Amino acid sequence: MNDTLKSHPSAGAYLGRGIYDVAEVARLTKCSRRRVEGWTRTGAVREPLLSGELDGLFSFWDLLSLRVIGELVDRGVPRAEIAEGANYLAVRLGTHRPFAHQGLATVGRGFFADIGSWVDVGRGGQQAFQVVIEPLLKPITFNESGMAAIWRPHLGVWVNPEVQAGAPCVDGTRTPTATLAQLHNSGLSIEDLSDDYRLQYEQVQAAIDFEASMAA
Repeated sequence: MNDTLKSHPSAGAYLGRGIYDVAEVARLTKCSRRRVEGWTRTGAVREPLLSGELDGLFSFWDLLSLRVIGELVDRGVPRAEIAEGANYLAVRLGTHRPFAHQGLATVGRGFFADIGSWVDVGRGGQQAFQVVIEPLLKPITFNESGMAAIWRPHLGVWVNPEVQAGAPCVDGTRTPTATLAQLHNSGLSIEDLSDDYRLQYEQVQAAIDFEASMAA
């Protein structure tokens, strides 16, 4: 992804915001590429649920928004209601990426409970929203503006848009998990990687486990 970022003519304006292509969004959200493209590309008869902030590429907020969209789709919320909800929440929360805002947990709950089918989707009445959305928000650290700042998708791993263009790294470091996993797969032991990168054994193991879970 760093090569993609460096080669993009507008990349300078997006430094510190994370940068992902469709393939990486699909990998990190555990959705198929076809589904992500279906949500983010204009079709013959419908508008996208979300358009990438950087000419077909996606920001950190886009990535987390698509996690929420994917969960709503999986729960059976109609596409039109997701779009309506996004527009409503954008106004209420004052951001163009409401699904990456901390306020989604409160403002969104009332809205999705009111629009009809959402209540039935979670099989728990009005408690459905907490059951579905709060686990998605729990591993996220929000900034003072209420917007997502850091995502920890796995114990010992962080996705920080200000570090390595938002690539998953060992928590608190700039070491990409993919680098460690690739080196381990090529034959280097966890002990060797710990020494080479000045990491604890558990940190390297967490990185390898995370990458394995993404490939599963």
